[in-house]
Amino acid sequence: MIPDINLLPKVDRRQSTSKTVYIVLSIIALLFVAFFVFQYFNYRGEIADLRSEEQRVIDERNRLQAELDSISVDTGSLKQSVDFVEAISYPVSPILDETIRLQPGHSYLREYAFDAQTAEVSMDFETLSDISKYLSRLSSSTYFFDAQVSSIEHFELGNQEVEGKANFNEIPRYAVKFTLLINQNALAAGGGNQ
Repeated sequence: MIPDINLLPKVDRRQSTSKTVYIVLSIIALLFVAFFVFQYFNYRGEIADLRSEEQRVIDERNRLQAELDSISVDTGSLKQSVDFVEAISYPVSPILDETIRLQPGHSYLREYAFDAQTAEVSMDFETLSDISKYLSRLSSSTYFFDAQVSSIEHFELGNQEVEGKANFNEIPRYAVKFTLLINQNALAAGGGNQ
């Protein structure tokens, strides 16, 4: 009889599965480490790029600040700014009151616009003589240096012909735009002869 001598250790199935689990876990751990190493070098490169971009932006800001400093103007104090604004601004109400006060009967103010030196007024009149009266009144007003007629347009209200015949019940009107040169001194003094 031959003796049955087995010098190899007995291998359990459990040991081989636990080795497989350890091998799989170590591979996963190595993949995680490789991923983190890759991310580290990737972010390190991006940080270097961002630092160079930051330096470029700082240099550009310094250059623009130096350019601004070389261009800088004397801004003055707040009081000087307020005085300047008060010197160039003027009240609008007296000008409107004056243009309405000087209107002849049956004339209507349509619109107005102002800038620093002039006022533009659009009005409707019934007759050309009303326009000339209003223009002479504006010219003699102390609020204005000069009054000029910018445009005169003739318009009719509604349909003027009834069955081919002229309708004499409606009077045609005139739309007139005036340009008024404002007298700043009289305006600041509150007007004058009224």
